[in-house]
Amino acid sequence: MRQLSFSFTLVAALVLGGCATNRGDGASASAPAGAATADTSPRIATPVTVPAASARNVVMSMTGSKQVVEAKDWADFKREWRDTFAEYAKAEGIAFTFVEGDLVPRAQDGTMLLVNVADYRMIGIAARVFLGVMTGNAYIDAKIKFANLRNGAAFGEQQYNTASSAMGGVFAKMTPQQVDSIGSEVFRDLKAAK
Repeated sequence: MRQLSFSFTLVAALVLGGCATNRGDGASASAPAGAATADTSPRIATPVTVPAASARNVVMSMTGSKQVVEAKDWADFKREWRDTFAEYAKAEGIAFTFVEGDLVPRAQDGTMLLVNVADYRMIGIAARVFLGVMTGNAYIDAKIKFANLRNGAAFGEQQYNTASSAMGGVFAKMTPQQVDSIGSEVFRDLKAAK
């Protein structure tokens, strides 16, 4: 009887814990959210209106405070953003370029995504699964400015403050899922361009 009770508790924990990883938009974790269907999930940032002429070409750069850009995992953090945003762009048929350093206007239509990271704590999925809540919580505090690639005129800004929670256990959203959620929001706005 004790073994049956333990088995039931284990199954219940796995089922309920699995719910914490559901993004709520019907997309699989391996494919960008906006790629297949219209995204009707709740927003995590205020929408930005991007003109249609600027929505087919995205150039992105990242910066932050001295403490942020000198962090030992800054290169890995930027790579996570670059790879995730490139995946979304490819799925939507949008040209995407990641620029190291300062981003200046160019003589072409497009959108500049100027990401300014105030603070972050990068924790990978594997670390959370193997070490559990002892790894602590992942978080991202960043602002993304959308601007016209041709002249630098601002379209708008989005503020992101994402964080994992110990309540989510090993299934809490770590850095890759948080960046994916941010990418989903950004490309949701680009896809809605009129």
